[in-house]
Amino acid sequence: MFDETRSTLSSHAQTTVHGPVESAGTDGTDGFAVASLLCGLLGLVPFSAVFGIRALARIGGSGRSGRGLAITGLVLSVLWLGVGLATVGPKVLAHPAHVLASGGPDYIHVMAAGDCFDSGGDGEHVTRTPCDRPHDEQIFARIDVGTGSETYPGLPAIREPALVTCRIAAAAYFTEGTPPPALEFFAHLPTEGSWIGGVRTAACTFGRPGGKLTAFIRP
Repeated sequence: MFDETRSTLSSHAQTTVHGPVESAGTDGTDGFAVASLLCGLLGLVPFSAVFGIRALARIGGSGRSGRGLAITGLVLSVLWLGVGLATVGPKVLAHPAHVLASGGPDYIHVMAAGDCFDSGGDGEHVTRTPCDRPHDEQIFARIDVGTGSETYPGLPAIREPALVTCRIAAAAYFTEGTPPPALEFFAHLPTEGSWIGGVRTAACTFGRPGGKLTAFIRP
């Protein structure tokens, strides 16, 4: 249900987009606090919560500002979580057969942030791989691409927003330090078939086109 093709966007109708990973800049404000707020605004709940907690833990000792930003990020995380439970839960219950039939551990649309995998030949199946062994990609975030409509909006409508959101999430992932060389991010988008089955998220992943990752990419 997900096309894993990683060539340029002009190659064919893609459901995967990618770009270079950039570092997140900081000034006198704690970088984790800024990242928490950005991720909170974009609905990246796990990142917003983790960054917010780390920011509050660091601000007391660093003397940097950003406490209010971190708290706002945490509040937004809670609000997004409530919205997600209210909207996604009924959809999952409405499509249990789809989830059980095509939502096993080796399907990218149900894998979690932190999972690593090798791409499959058909783009629908992937092989879960330990992150300390050579692998193609590592999921670092899942983002909401729902438009509030049950009708599939089409790839053009979700491609650019997903690309922008994954780029921000990738930069926020490296709020301290710089990304490893030659690292790129990918946004794996839902197709019409997976959308009908209830999928409303895209997977943001790290990878090296033409090469393998050999370890878990850490912030």
